[in-house]
Amino acid sequence: MTTLTPPVVIPEQGRRIAFVGKGGTGKSTIIAHMLKHWNAAGIPASAMDADEPGDEEKGSLLEWSDEADLGGPVYPAPNRSKVRDQLVKYTPEGGLLAVDTGAWNRKAGNMHFAVLSGVDLAVLTLPPTRMEMNRAGSVLAAIDHLEEVGAHFPRLVICLTLTNASAKAADTTYRDLTGGGFTVLKTRIPRVDKEDGYGQSYGLEPQLVAGSPMDLLAVELAKEAAA
Repeated sequence: MTTLTPPVVIPEQGRRIAFVGKGGTGKSTIIAHMLKHWNAAGIPASAMDADEPGDEEKGSLLEWSDEADLGGPVYPAPNRSKVRDQLVKYTPEGGLLAVDTGAWNRKAGNMHFAVLSGVDLAVLTLPPTRMEMNRAGSVLAAIDHLEEVGAHFPRLVICLTLTNASAKAADTTYRDLTGGGFTVLKTRIPRVDKEDGYGQSYGLEPQLVAGSPMDLLAVELAKEAAA
């Protein structure tokens, strides 16, 4: 069950969304749930897996899609030089393509820049700590670099992840980021490590729960992509 009804109308050519951030901030988990929610709501959605999990991370989004029904196809990323063409190829007509990236690396010329130059929206997954806030500036600098060299560049929004409802850190981070000119999504993805929580959902079919954080994020991101 999803609250994305009727579905947000996505332009005919579709929209592409890249999820960026350090490893372990929930990129793959969010994308898996978004695929399930968007497709269930009638928005065609697929994904590209451009992530290479580190030693302390669980398997890739592509492996997850082999183990459970995510609602839409997940494609492997091609060679960096072919990324932009494949992004267009994998984008469903009137739908959304979500791109999973590896741990953020601001080095020019890497896979992140290839992905960012070919998407419409970049979502920075950010735990609400002061140290992690520095990464917001790094991602913005990368997007500024693309603009400076005349390349295509996406809009940037920030999604607070691994949040604790009983702590004030998320509210403080939200105020600091919005005060600095960043666009921060209203929906926050909590850190839930119990057996049925997001932190333990890898390899399982994402559940459609109306009004849940993932459900609300699916609505918010669809609207952002369609804007």
